[in-house]
Amino acid sequence: MQVKLNRRFQLTLALIASLAVSSPAALAQQDAEALVASKRPADMSYRDLMQMLGRSLTWLQDGIILENKQLVREGVKVIVNHPAPRHKPWTIMDAVDQDGFKKSLMTYDKVLDAKADSVAAATEKNDWLQASASLAELRAACISCHAQWRHKARR
Repeated sequence: MQVKLNRRFQLTLALIASLAVSSPAALAQQDAEALVASKRPADMSYRDLMQMLGRSLTWLQDGIILENKQLVREGVKVIVNHPAPRHKPWTIMDAVDQDGFKKSLMTYDKVLDAKADSVAAATEKNDWLQASASLAELRAACISCHAQWRHKARR
């Protein structure tokens, strides 16, 4: 009985160890899949999505300059509630870059939402200077991701 218990314990430890080694990549895959699945699907490419998000930055800027809260709200809504493209976003990258791009998608999705929410919060307080500063941070985050990945995307 002792030998059988030790064998089961060893097998259990081996299974846990193998999961611990393989799970970061597996979890990143699941998280990226879950992120895409959480979005409303749309018949658009990833490029189309990026263009739509770029247009929303223009709405935010115009809304701040004109002190038009509704224009800012609409721009923020596009960023925070953007749809998913018709394909898995990471498929625009070569296989060697896909895991890194998935991690960036996970990170930047949260960052962009937080920065957009900061723009919205300042706008609701009529703090247009802070809204502008928050928009600058949002643009910097967009450009940072874009600069890191755009040249690696397949055409």
